[in-house]
Amino acid sequence: PAIRFYAGCPLKAPNGQKMGTLCIIDTKPRGFTEADVESLKDLAAIVEAELMAVQLATSDQLTSISNRRGFIGLAQNSLNICARQKIPASLVFMDLDKFKILNDNFGHLAGDRALTLFAGQMEKTYRSSDILGRLGGDEFAVLLVNTDKEDAESFVSRFQDELKKQNQDAGSGYEIPFSYGVVEFDPDKGSTVETLLAEADALMYELKRSRK
Repeated sequence: PAIRFYAGCPLKAPNGQKMGTLCIIDTKPRGFTEADVESLKDLAAIVEAELMAVQLATSDQLTSISNRRGFIGLAQNSLNICARQKIPASLVFMDLDKFKILNDNFGHLAGDRALTLFAGQMEKTYRSSDILGRLGGDEFAVLLVNTDKEDAESFVSRFQDELKKQNQDAGSGYEIPFSYGVVEFDPDKGSTVETLLAEADALMYELKRSRK
């Protein structure tokens, strides 16, 4: 409304995908010289660099999903919304079994492939609304919004089946088993992501010890 001047420059992600526009708007008509055009392009490049820095700081370089810092930030924002709207959520903590043995027997490149395959299957199995993260090493986590613990267990079971099938199709010669723990978020208590991770981690280790 009442806009009489507009100039914009597209903003792109490192992969070339357009994310939006850096724009200048005024209620008065204004001229725009070639020097102004170049200045706007320079400002857009600065914004792109800042966005790329944030992405690099919050993404896992190997798997391309969120790293621990990125996961905690995104998950906490979602939990804050869940607490306000009284929406259930569940957190799944996963740890690959015998990952060191896999590295020792097949090499670190095979270990990297296993981690990449694991993360890739997470993206295929879980919903776009779920938050995925590699916390470090062979530890992963998923926050499932609007999902109780029983449904979260069903998601994990389906993920296990799909992961096994994908790994067999890839013909890697090894399995990618994992242990996990699931905790349900109580909107009335308002637990933090770190608290849920600690609780799910403890449940995961109980399962891992029982298997040993």
